[in-house]
Amino acid sequence: MNTALHDAALVAENTEVIQHIDPLFDVLSKDEPARSDLVRLAAGTLAAVRIPHHLSAERCAELIKALDTADFDTYDERRIFPPVTKFGPAVFDYYLDGTIRPEYWEHAERSRATWKQIVGDDDPLDTLVAELRRIWQGPVEPATVGGRELFVGMVRELTGGARMHFDELMREFPGVFDHELVAQFGFNCYISVPEEGGELVVYRRRWKPSDDEKRIGYGWNESVAADEPRVQVKPTVGDSVWFDSRNYHAINPNTAGRRLSLAFFCGVTTENKLVLWS
Repeated sequence: MNTALHDAALVAENTEVIQHIDPLFDVLSKDEPARSDLVRLAAGTLAAVRIPHHLSAERCAELIKALDTADFDTYDERRIFPPVTKFGPAVFDYYLDGTIRPEYWEHAERSRATWKQIVGDDDPLDTLVAELRRIWQGPVEPATVGGRELFVGMVRELTGGARMHFDELMREFPGVFDHELVAQFGFNCYISVPEEGGELVVYRRRWKPSDDEKRIGYGWNESVAADEPRVQVKPTVGDSVWFDSRNYHAINPNTAGRRLSLAFFCGVTTENKLVLWS
């Protein structure tokens, strides 16, 4: 069986491929992904990589219970509306005039201390990052700005979905991080999934300047990518999903149940490191 057919056979039943014009834009579902799988994702010959049940359902339930004591806030509502509830700082909210505002570092320190109180010595983030190191077979560490490590491991709760948008550090924050990136992934480990809705939709389409004619706040009208291949991923509890966040992507609204994920970005540097941030 050739590689493309083998990978297609591994796609989970609850992954829907829409307008499958490109046979390489697919979702690989695999218990132990290899470095080559992330390389394919960076190269655009995969839409997403999923590790089923990366965290056990029991561990996810324990984490949700522990998070009930944590104080959540939202992204800056001047930038992202409707509000998205989260725990931990988003560097996106603190970018100003070519640098990161000083308040970011205070928020990051508080969040690290609170997270340690929540999870104790059994930190699920350590499990996820350890697996990422095994996959990458090279350095995996927090991204830095001015030599200071950024916060990694935001918890997000989305109920109203997220408008189609993209995330690309080198375009949004040029020259701010201490790293030059050649690829960027979004990572989510789902600790709770809704009964209906909440699917991740990834389009085989990146931003171009003419798209801004159809910009709506922090996102874009989906007609921009209406004719492009796309995949729709509905994860189960404990699944981890990587996708190229430079591609347009959206999240469908929930109609029943909660959607919570442990989330961060992964950047591939010119030194072949993976750096992480939220």
